[in-house]
Amino acid sequence: MKNIIFWLRFSVLNFLVVAVLGVLMRYKIAYSLPMVDQKHVQEAHSHFAFYGWITQIIYVLMIRYLHGIIPEQNLKKYHTLLIINAISAYAMIPSFIYSGYYWASIAASTAALLTSFVFFYFLIRDLKNHRDLIKPWFLAGLFFAVISSVGVFGLSYMMSSGNMTQNLYLSATYYYLHFQYNGFFIFSCIGFLLLSLKEIGAEISEKENKMIFWLMFVSCIIGFGLSVLWMKMPLWIFIAIILATVAQTVGSVKLYLLIKRNWAKLVLNFSALQRFVLMYVGFAFFAKIALQLGSNIPALSQFAFGFRNVVIAYLHLILLMCVSVFLLNQILATNVFRMTKPVITGLQLLLLGIFLNEAFLGLMGVFSIKYISIPFTPEILLAVSLLMMVSLFIILVSLKKKV
Repeated sequence: MKNIIFWLRFSVLNFLVVAVLGVLMRYKIAYSLPMVDQKHVQEAHSHFAFYGWITQIIYVLMIRYLHGIIPEQNLKKYHTLLIINAISAYAMIPSFIYSGYYWASIAASTAALLTSFVFFYFLIRDLKNHRDLIKPWFLAGLFFAVISSVGVFGLSYMMSSGNMTQNLYLSATYYYLHFQYNGFFIFSCIGFLLLSLKEIGAEISEKENKMIFWLMFVSCIIGFGLSVLWMKMPLWIFIAIILATVAQTVGSVKLYLLIKRNWAKLVLNFSALQRFVLMYVGFAFFAKIALQLGSNIPALSQFAFGFRNVVIAYLHLILLMCVSVFLLNQILATNVFRMTKPVITGLQLLLLGIFLNEAFLGLMGVFSIKYISIPFTPEILLAVSLLMMVSLFIILVSLKKKV
């Protein structure tokens, strides 16, 4: 358990590092910083956010789940993978900032990617004889993490061979992002949510769990088509994509009804702030589902992929407002740290900062339709990034282990 406490605290530090890189990126946009390449900082920021923060904490929380299921000595190999993933993630920061994609940054990214393969293999083997409602969500999440690597390897091949077209480059990029965001991240988070509900005695039938899981799983695989609607495709594929988004919506509604049915237990076991965070994340999640459902309309799809600000706003909606907030709340909900006033204040400031970040990015996307720029947007986004960084620093330094 001591190791888990260390890794939980370390993960909050990683989230803070993501915020620091975000401030550096926003400062570069708002003001001059000649010695730093904007694109390289952005690559360091996004890669570390994926592997250093989100992937790392998902691994940590999954290992915590394994406590009591497999013998303690069998957990050592997972802690070794945490070390490898952490070293790889931190190696990405200087390597990407120095020169973007080259042998060092690619080696660090590949090491982190291969770690997910090994983690997935160990989890399949160790849970082979274990029956549990949560098991398929975690295995599916890691399955999507593994298959997302096809996009990365495709990009690496195109860059090394020089055989690259715009359509292939975008397809490979969106393939990787789709199965990370909508696959690995979302399925892992739903698994943690159901685990939390199970721990407080929520009523979750095996039939209901299977129904939600398969609706979400199949829709995630087919739903990749939403990312490439700009490509010419047969009518039957387009119809399959529409049905997949409908299935995802149905699965999401069933998940909402499950939570609603057990809300009385949540009130008894979750603090008011924890319940607010759950509603905050739920709002972001259902906004994501609604946007994906709406993107089946060709005009909306062309708008979304035609304006960079819209894409950035959407990605931040999932990565920050939905996944990151949920995972941070999971850290605090482990009950190994005291919920002191500074921690609560830091969390409240973070929620405000993330909301303001999403609001301004969304406004930028809407105004970009008419090619209207919002005054002082770079400075405002820099200030919001600073607010998020400070709030995470407050949380980190205020984390005190329960006696």
